[in-house]
Amino acid sequence: MITFFKSLPFHIKTAMNSIRRNLGNAVSSVFAVTVTLILIMLFAVVALNVSGFTVNIEDNVQIFARVDNINDNHEQLQEQIEDIAHVDKVVYSDADEQLEKVMSNGEGLVSIENENPLPAAFYIDVDQGKNVEAVTDKIESMDGIMDASYGGDTITEMINSFNSLRVYGGIFVGIISLLSVFLISNTIRVNIFSRRNEIAIMRNVGASNWFIKVPFLIEGMFIGIIGSIVPILVTIFGYGFLYDSLGGQFFTAMFKLRAPMPFVMQISGVLLGVGVIVGLVGSFISINKHLKWKR
Repeated sequence: MITFFKSLPFHIKTAMNSIRRNLGNAVSSVFAVTVTLILIMLFAVVALNVSGFTVNIEDNVQIFARVDNINDNHEQLQEQIEDIAHVDKVVYSDADEQLEKVMSNGEGLVSIENENPLPAAFYIDVDQGKNVEAVTDKIESMDGIMDASYGGDTITEMINSFNSLRVYGGIFVGIISLLSVFLISNTIRVNIFSRRNEIAIMRNVGASNWFIKVPFLIEGMFIGIIGSIVPILVTIFGYGFLYDSLGGQFFTAMFKLRAPMPFVMQISGVLLGVGVIVGLVGSFISINKHLKWKR
């Protein structure tokens, strides 16, 4: 370990010289990493915000259950609903309150005020959005309940669309990442070929496999780090600008965007880590494939 740290400046210098000698290939690899990380950044920003949208939608879904007019014991009915698994809160609203809500949401309804046709209702909150459909079915099957609803297929389709976006976006980013690994691997392979005489001399004087391989790994890591600079800057400044421009929400308050801090720093850390990993993996693959030494 001590030997490794003593030789580290030499490895870094060797890696930098290799990048300088093969600048064209290095630039193409950096560009590939940059494009990959920008796509990853866009995917991460969209996916994490969409995840927040989904949670917000699910948490704000409320079941609306209308009470049968022949039922005059709402307290007992409320207790039965509260005993259902995953039910957090039940609020009773009598017929008069229901009429007031209808009146407040529209005009031209004054004529029905003296003869209220609306039934009483319960507003039910559930612990998790995924349990809403099951709880709705149980409430609807109870005696004394006319019907129960929560938004049904519309909300389910919206949540499924968000989930599909995350899945297919992840697959696309994965494919682009593999392309970056391939380009970095090609860059390292060219560098190995250009240094084949130097490598042969190092082997003849007893240099270990790892001593020869480390500069190439560092070179791949440098390519990854350099390629992550632009995506990180775009993340920090671009997301902050987008957040301020949209007022912290996407059209409605239900679709609240994540606050820039510490969100952009977390994304930046991921981008830097992915850049380093992509560079190391590309280098490692190329080294193992083209430097097959046996002692």
